[in-house]
Amino acid sequence: MMIRTLPTLSLLALLITASAACAQEPEAPGVPEWIPFEEALVDGKEAGKMVLVDIWSPRCGWCRKMQEEVYTRDDLLAYVNEHFITGRINIDVRDDTLSYLGYNLSSGELSAGFGATGTPTTIFLSPEGAYITRLPGFHDYDSYFPVLRFIGSESFRDMSFQDFLEQEGLEMKEPGTGG
Repeated sequence: MMIRTLPTLSLLALLITASAACAQEPEAPGVPEWIPFEEALVDGKEAGKMVLVDIWSPRCGWCRKMQEEVYTRDDLLAYVNEHFITGRINIDVRDDTLSYLGYNLSSGELSAGFGATGTPTTIFLSPEGAYITRLPGFHDYDSYFPVLRFIGSESFRDMSFQDFLEQEGLEMKEPGTGG
């Protein structure tokens, strides 16, 4: 009896370990520390920092590409860490409950409320959690970093994005083209 139970227990332990490994989203080295959405709201308010919310899906290739090619850039990562608290919402989750501004919604419902119709979508919130804007889709380093600087510097409060680009001597590149 003990001899039959040992292989069964070993197999069960292996399956549990494999299932836990698959459930976690692998992150590229040197990416932002993505924390749960509600925790990011609390941390943003306490730190007086804006909240950058990554709306993603584990099956999204463009989300992985952004993690691996954009968020790993040292200067961009340093800027994000200095100016933002970073949170994540998995758009596919429908059976959870997130609290936002007095509403209790699933991750999918909250994502839709932010206007996210696909992934990746980046949402920017004030330190108090108020919606600023969203940036849908994949954006390479050259098209994404100016947006981060525009929001992170709070320039959006008193000028257009085009005026910001001109002031900074930048030229906006088409999203995803790198040039």
